[in-house]
Amino acid sequence: MIGFTDIHTHCVYGVDDGAKTSQDMKDMLDLSYQQGVRKIYCTSHAEPGMRPFDLDTYQEHLNEGREYCWQQGYNLELVPGAELLYTPAMDAFIQQQKLITLGDSRRVLVEFVPDVAPHEIELMLDLMETNGYLPILAHIERYDCMKGKFPFQLKDNYDVQFQVNCRTVIESTGFIRRKRIEKWFKSGLIDYVATDMHNCDSRPPVMNKGYEALRKQYGRSDAERLTKATAFDE
Repeated sequence: MIGFTDIHTHCVYGVDDGAKTSQDMKDMLDLSYQQGVRKIYCTSHAEPGMRPFDLDTYQEHLNEGREYCWQQGYNLELVPGAELLYTPAMDAFIQQQKLITLGDSRRVLVEFVPDVAPHEIELMLDLMETNGYLPILAHIERYDCMKGKFPFQLKDNYDVQFQVNCRTVIESTGFIRRKRIEKWFKSGLIDYVATDMHNCDSRPPVMNKGYEALRKQYGRSDAERLTKATAFDE
């Protein structure tokens, strides 16, 4: 299968803890393309209200990545975006409509600290909804509060989507954790599986392996829904 969309990556070099050099970025793009990825959202870390985001450097290096794909003959679209760390300091950016979105959409990829309290997530979602944003919560398997009924309640009460990392699907360990994640997938709770790639070594792109693990565990239809290029509806 080809045509994957990777909505969570750190392949733009020199702006966060992802790719460090131009060559790092090119290696990540090469490997992603070889795996069948055809659309990448370049979601470098951003902390609205906490520290400035170097948008000029980000855009310059994103354009360099696009030029490289063109030179290589890759049918690989690189879309701008960010992974936004939520803190109360971000509230003003939400209200002022200043968040970095995924492409030209109103969708935003948001992460939290692992011990985020449930009410903090709900307050953020209320504010997002009021201001017209459509949040995607990044790697929800990392948050302590995403157990039991809470993530299902969020889905019932808000227009929110959930993303899980490929490596969680491939390497999921621990009986209770594995059963919880299986329940999420079987119930249709999860909307996207993405790589969260930072390099080609310790946190590489593994979209093809993620797809195969999903296909074996939950069937081809769900695997394609969670990874295919048409899955991301702007």
